[in-house]
Amino acid sequence: MKRLELFDERGMKNIIINADDFGLKHSVNQAIIDSFNNNTINSTTLMANMPGFEEAVELAHQHKITDKIGVHLVLTEGKPLTSAVERFPYLFNAEKLPRKLFAKKLSYLDSDQKKIIFEEYSAQINKARKNGIPITHIDTHQHMHEMWGILQIMIALLKEHKIPSMRILNNLERSALHKNKYRDVINYYLKRKRVNYSDYFGSQLDLPAHQKKETQNGTGIIEIMVHPDFNAKGEIIDRLMGREHSFDYPGSLMNNKA
Repeated sequence: MKRLELFDERGMKNIIINADDFGLKHSVNQAIIDSFNNNTINSTTLMANMPGFEEAVELAHQHKITDKIGVHLVLTEGKPLTSAVERFPYLFNAEKLPRKLFAKKLSYLDSDQKKIIFEEYSAQINKARKNGIPITHIDTHQHMHEMWGILQIMIALLKEHKIPSMRILNNLERSALHKNKYRDVINYYLKRKRVNYSDYFGSQLDLPAHQKKETQNGTGIIEIMVHPDFNAKGEIIDRLMGREHSFDYPGSLMNNKA
């Protein structure tokens, strides 16, 4: 995966700033393109089943960023590309079930369920490639691959579609001990398989935790997840978790080595 190097006064470098949700809708598409043009992001992931997909692809070719795009695999929103939703509607729409029950069902999938999710994700990958997107990596909308059943499907997708890497789990946001341990185990598993493209992953709000870890453990590749859109004033904001955060990255792009 091609990367830009980002530096601040502490010498931090090798930061991937990935804009999720490319293809969601017009305003998000334009905010992502403007963010590329302003050098505030250097990567994005595309939603192949959302209304803004065609526009996003057109913009990607127009602005020559096709080599900086992965696929943001979606189950919980939009219209599935396959007919499997007719058999298992609850796998494709989180609103039909309470969140905890939805997560539980995706954690323990039988072979038929894994197959139809694999086919839906494959259809999204194939649609992106047919539209001239090489695909640098894959991740999932709403972090579905935190669930073991979905994670297994992701590993199979990498092999089947010859995609080099995928997003690790958030190892900067520290929460309940059991959740932290689970994420650490999964990330170790992904790194052993050599399918990770970063050593750390989190949001803008998690950067202080990374700076502390970097001091303790040395440098590494970090991915920062952002969700660009416009607010009522026409300013680009990060829609992180439903709240508006202005873009406030830890430095400015000094060397473009993409």
